[in-house]
Amino acid sequence: MKKTFKMKIISAAICLIILAHMFPAVVMTQALISSEAQEHITSQLRRANIPNAAVAIIHGGETTYIFRDSQHDTLFQIGSLSKSFTAFGILLLEDMGLLSVSDPVNRHLPWFEAFYRGAPVPHEDITIYNLMQHTSGLTSDERHFPSFHIEAINAIISHYTGIELAFYPGTEHQYGNINYVLLGILIEAISGQSYDEFVTQNVLHPLGLYNTFTDMQNAQETGRVVGGHKRGFFLSWSYNPHINYPLIPSGFIYSNITDMARWAGIHLGIIDISEQFARVVQRTHEDNHSHNNPFAELAGFYAGGWEIDRENGYIKHTGSTPGYFSVIKLWSMDEAAVVVIGNLGMLTITSRFVDIVIDSVVYGTFNNIGIDFFAILDIALIGFTLWSIFSLYKFIRLAIKTIKRVRCGEGVKYKVGQKGQNHLGFTNGDVVKYSGIKLKWLFDLGFAVAVILALYFILPAVMGTTLSFIITFAPVSLVAVIIFAWIELAHALFGLWVKVFVDKKSVDI
Repeated sequence: MKKTFKMKIISAAICLIILAHMFPAVVMTQALISSEAQEHITSQLRRANIPNAAVAIIHGGETTYIFRDSQHDTLFQIGSLSKSFTAFGILLLEDMGLLSVSDPVNRHLPWFEAFYRGAPVPHEDITIYNLMQHTSGLTSDERHFPSFHIEAINAIISHYTGIELAFYPGTEHQYGNINYVLLGILIEAISGQSYDEFVTQNVLHPLGLYNTFTDMQNAQETGRVVGGHKRGFFLSWSYNPHINYPLIPSGFIYSNITDMARWAGIHLGIIDISEQFARVVQRTHEDNHSHNNPFAELAGFYAGGWEIDRENGYIKHTGSTPGYFSVIKLWSMDEAAVVVIGNLGMLTITSRFVDIVIDSVVYGTFNNIGIDFFAILDIALIGFTLWSIFSLYKFIRLAIKTIKRVRCGEGVKYKVGQKGQNHLGFTNGDVVKYSGIKLKWLFDLGFAVAVILALYFILPAVMGTTLSFIITFAPVSLVAVIIFAWIELAHALFGLWVKVFVDKKSVDI
C-alpha cells in the first residue's frame, strides 16, 4: 500500500514536470512580472501611439513576453540591430580562416579607394575592423550615404570608388550605415554567396533563428509582417517605403520577438550553441586590442555590431527605420536582458522604453515615456500647418480678386482717417508710396524665407544630419510644413507683385 502511494506521488510529479515543459515560457514566467508592471508597459506603448509592439524580459533563464496588438510570430523590421548579424557573419568568416578583420578593405574589394583632404589613403589604413567599429571615415553624411534607395551594388561601387572621407581612418568614431552596407558586400565577395544565403545558412538557422529573414520578400511571403508607421498630427500613419537589397545588412532585417529574445539569450551565454559560435559571440563583445583599436581603453565603445558600456556593465544596440524601432539591452553578469520591438519610426525614444521596463519590473517605479523631440516637433509643425492652410486660403482669395481686377483694369484706393490723418500717420497732402499692406507682404516674405532656411539648413545642422534623412524619420507633418512654406513664399511674392504692378503706386490723401 505504501509503495503504491509513493509510486502515485512520483508519477504525479513526473506528469507535472512534463506538463510544465509543454507550456510556453510566457505562461510559466508571468509571475516574474507583476500585473501592474505589465499594464504600465502596455499603457506606455499605447501612449506613444505605437500600433504594434512586443517586449521580452529575460531573467534567471526565463523569458516573459508582453504584447501590444501583436503575437509571438509577428515580424518587424529590426533596424540597426541587423548590424549585430552582419558583424557576426564577418567574424564567423574570420573564425573560418577566410579573412582577418585587420585586412585592408581593398584586399577583398579591389575597387574600394578613398581620399582624405584630397590625398589617397593607403589601403592598409582602412581595415575591415574600421568598418565594423564605424572608424573608417565613412559617415551618414549625405555624400557618404546619399539615399535609402541605392538600387544596386554597382551603384555603390561607382559611388565609393575614390570617396572623400570625413576623417582619417582610426582617428574618430562616427556612426555610419554605409560601413555595414560595405560589410554586407564583403560577405558576398568572400563567401561566394549572397548576403541572404550566407547569413541564413551559416548564422540564423544553425542558431535556431528560423523567424529572422534577411530577404524582404521571404519575410513578406510568411504573411506575418506587420506594416510600419510614422507619426504625424498626433496619429500613426502607415509608412512602408521600398528598401533595396544592398541596404539590408545595415538595418533592414525582419524578425519576431521570439527570435530576438533567443538572440539576446545567445549573447548572454544562457543558450547552448557550438564552440565556434560561442567564440564568435565573444569576439563581437571584445575591444580588439590586437587590431589597433584606438578606443579600446574607453569606458564605452562600439565593437562587433554592439555598443559596449564597460563602466555600467551592459551591452546594447538600438534600431530605427522609417517605420519601425527596436532595442536590445543585455546585462551579462546578471544574465538579464530587455528586448523591445515595434512598428513606429521613433528614433529618439527607443532606449527610454528599456528604462521604463526596468523601472517598472525591477523597482516598481512607473515612469511615463514623456514627450520626445519629434513629438514636440510634431506639435510645432501642426501649428504652422494650420496657419499655412489659412494663408493658402488667403492666397487663393487674393489670386481670384487680382484676376478680376486686372480684367476690369481696377486699382485700389486706401482709406483716409476721419480726422485728417490715416491709420499709418499720414496727413492730408501726403502721397502714400509704401502702404502698410506692402510692409505686411515684406514681413510675410521674410517669414517664409526664414522658415525655408530653418528647414533646409538650420535644422539639419542642429541635428547633425541631412534634410532628406530628417524627412525620412520625422513626423509626416514636416512634409506638410515644407510644402506650405513654399506656398507661403509664393503667396508673399505674389502679394508684393500685386501691390507694385496692380495696385496704384501712389494715392493722394
